[in-house]
Amino acid sequence: MNETSISPPEADKSPVLKALRLLAHVAQCYEPVMLADLSRAVRLPKPTSYRLASMLERAGYMRKDPITLRYSIGPKFEAIALSGLRNGGASVGRRFLMDALARRVGARVNFVVMRGGELLTVAWVESTSAIRVDINLDLQIPVQCTASGKLLLAYAKDEVRERFLRTAPFRASTPNSITTARELKQEFARIRSRKYSEDREELIQGVNCLAVPVRDAADEVVAGLALMAPVAVLPLTQARAFLPELRACADAIAADMTPGGSNPSAASARTAGRANAIRNARA
Repeated sequence: MNETSISPPEADKSPVLKALRLLAHVAQCYEPVMLADLSRAVRLPKPTSYRLASMLERAGYMRKDPITLRYSIGPKFEAIALSGLRNGGASVGRRFLMDALARRVGARVNFVVMRGGELLTVAWVESTSAIRVDINLDLQIPVQCTASGKLLLAYAKDEVRERFLRTAPFRASTPNSITTARELKQEFARIRSRKYSEDREELIQGVNCLAVPVRDAADEVVAGLALMAPVAVLPLTQARAFLPELRACADAIAADMTPGGSNPSAASARTAGRANAIRNARA
C-alpha cells in the first residue's frame, strides 16, 4: 500500500507545520505567552517564530496583546477549534454514547466547554421523557448557576478561578443561585472532593443537573458532561444514582477524543463496546 508521510526533517522545513506547532503550543497555554518562551517551546529560531506569529496574527488565528506583547489564540482559530470539536471524527461516537445515556436515564445530556469565561454547549441530546427542559442555547448562561460551569471553574487553573471570584457578587437566576464569592469557593471545594457538580435549581426553577469532568490524555479537565432534567421527572436524589453511567460515558467520550487508531470499523466497535460499558456501569 502506497502512503505519503512527512519525515521529521521535512516536517521541520515546512512553514505550514511550523505555524501549526506555534498554534498548538499557544492553544495549550492557559495564559498568553511571550515570543521568547514560544520560540523555545517549539524549538524554532526567534526570528522564524516572530515571522510566523505575525502572519498568524494578521490572519486572525493568533492575537498579540499590544501592551504585554504576549500571544494567545485568535478568534478565527477559536471558531475552527469549536467547529472541529462539534463536527470532528469523534463527534459521531460522542453522539452515539450520549444518546445511549439519554435513553437509559430519561434526561437531557449536555457536553459543555468553557471559552473566555463563557459556557459553550458543544453537543446535546434531548430527553426521551415527555416532559423536557426547554433552554435557549443562544443566550449567555451564568457560569456560576450551572453544574457544568461550576465544575469547569472548580478544575480550572487557580488564577482563572480567582479572577472569576473577583467578579462577585453574582447575579441570581433563581432563589437557589449562589451569589457570593465565599459560597462559590466553598462549592468548588465540594466539587473537587466528590468529583462531580450539582445544579440544585440554581439556573431554572424546577430543573436540576449533575455534571462530571471529561479529561484529556494529560488528565486535564477539558469539558463537562451533564444530565439535566425537571425535578418532577428526575429528582436530584434519583439522578445521583446514575453517576456511574454518567462517569462511564464521560470516560468513553474522552477515550474517543484520543483514539488509538483511525480505522472506522475499529472505532465503531470501540464505541459500541463503550456504550455497553455505560449500560453495565452499575452491574
